[in-house]
Amino acid sequence: MIWINPQKVDNLKSTFPSLKILKSENSVSVEIEKEKLVDFLNYIKQDPEYSFKMFIDFTVVDYPFHKPRFQGVYILYSPDFNERIIVKTWTDETLPSLTPLWKGAKWAEREAYDMFGIKFEGHENLVRMFLWETYPYYPLRKDFPKEGIKDTYLPSLNERENIPSHDYDPYHTAIPTLEDLEITERKRINKKNQIVLNWGPLHPGTHGTIWFLFDLEGETIKECDIILGQLHRGIEKLAEDLTYTQIIPYTDRMDYISALCSNIAYVNAVEKLLKVEPTEKAKWIRTMMAELQRINSHLLWLGTTALDLGALTMFLYTFREREKIMDIIEGIAGIRLNSSFLRIGGVRYDLPEGALDVIKHFINDFPSRIKDYEDLLTKNRIWIKRNKDVGIVTKEDVYQYGLTGIMARSAGVPYDIRYIQPTDAYPEVDFEIPLGTVGDAYDRYLLRMEEMKQSIKIIHQCVQKLEKMKDDKHLATENPYVLPTLQETYYSIEAMVKDFNLRIYGEKAPEGEIYLSGENPRGELGFYIVSKGEGRPYRLRIRSGAFYNLQIFPQLIKGRTVADAVALLGSIDPVVGETDR
Repeated sequence: MIWINPQKVDNLKSTFPSLKILKSENSVSVEIEKEKLVDFLNYIKQDPEYSFKMFIDFTVVDYPFHKPRFQGVYILYSPDFNERIIVKTWTDETLPSLTPLWKGAKWAEREAYDMFGIKFEGHENLVRMFLWETYPYYPLRKDFPKEGIKDTYLPSLNERENIPSHDYDPYHTAIPTLEDLEITERKRINKKNQIVLNWGPLHPGTHGTIWFLFDLEGETIKECDIILGQLHRGIEKLAEDLTYTQIIPYTDRMDYISALCSNIAYVNAVEKLLKVEPTEKAKWIRTMMAELQRINSHLLWLGTTALDLGALTMFLYTFREREKIMDIIEGIAGIRLNSSFLRIGGVRYDLPEGALDVIKHFINDFPSRIKDYEDLLTKNRIWIKRNKDVGIVTKEDVYQYGLTGIMARSAGVPYDIRYIQPTDAYPEVDFEIPLGTVGDAYDRYLLRMEEMKQSIKIIHQCVQKLEKMKDDKHLATENPYVLPTLQETYYSIEAMVKDFNLRIYGEKAPEGEIYLSGENPRGELGFYIVSKGEGRPYRLRIRSGAFYNLQIFPQLIKGRTVADAVALLGSIDPVVGETDR
């Protein structure tokens, strides 16, 4: 994937003379006054020379000493030309809503209001995205302390008269009361029919702490909204005080079902910012591990979704194979789930002896297991009845909502970051991108099954390549931004000093910005990083594929039953650690 052609972006000045063009090695962005923002965005969306019709992300960067204070950042994609552009504008308080142009802006604007306090004129229902409605602060502003504001009195139960409890602060950060939660619920949906049903946040069918509100007429869903935030941990805020290496474990804990894929997407973005080239061996290890993790994720999806719809056998089958992958990951990365295996410049460990043999055995055995799954489900009349024509997504929906991953490809849109913006060893491996024809839940099942077959094909190529690279380096430690290995630190004073400086002061990234993404099993996971030349990012924005894919759920479920909600949500496959961040 490339950024917009420089000549094309220069031509925009003839129509918008006040446009500022900012070109860098990592991105191309333009800056426009907020009064002309909607006209400009509509122009580059509709004009066939530009065709930026796919919404990717929107966020805000806070500059407290700049007037105006807040910079809005829009990232758009042109499917016709395979180009991206970043559009920026400045404001102190308000911005025009872009929901008339892109429906996917609805949740992004809610999040910007929730975290920064920006109000959006023309937004249909501007409520908070992650926090409760009565919360008075905006956490991603630079003047908001990382530990929060302690304004709620909460005395210790152990405190007695003249006997204070040890080191106990009676004032704490605010927590929502039942009244706060009721206000939040009423702001999301107005009861117009027989009953408002709460589904979640603690229900096995929601696959995580997601709170759904259904306005029901009988068992038919007439209106729907979703309350997120039960797993919100403020990763973007915490990242502002962490070095680039220290952020890696936090990416593990977003999409914890495919932690290695999240690691890889983040580390690739940082390496591009720092101009670090990982070793050739590390690129092939990353690609192989990402595809193992993709199969792992799809197996979990297949087993739990089938279980939701009544097929217990499939759950037992998929967890049998998933356990083998978890053992492989543990043997290579050291930990089964949140391994933080990636490093800037490579990977933490080299492949242990015998790892490739175990992987070869798995990929030789796994195709027969996939056939067992397909024999059980593909022509099963109950499975077809529960999934066929449920949650149909069109190409226009993909562009409007910024749908990525399986959601986009089920609608026939060939949007796969491994193909359009390949990193690591993906430019050198041969694989196909399966596409759907209907866009329903059944198509998404078929695509995930085919994706696992393609992943096996990629892993096989990686194994063949890595067998010839046994003595190659797995970490580019000669680069000044790359941490030395433990052995180098023990035996070299220079390596020890380098390790100390990088861990204490961080990687002094050059001033600038970058947006880079990876193909997570849940879609495009992107990282927008703003650097001020310090050892920590000034702003780290995480573009969650699961967040944007989930946003279309309320539209797709209207007119269907509660039973369909289980099948539809399973086909979207969100992970709340990533949606909430």
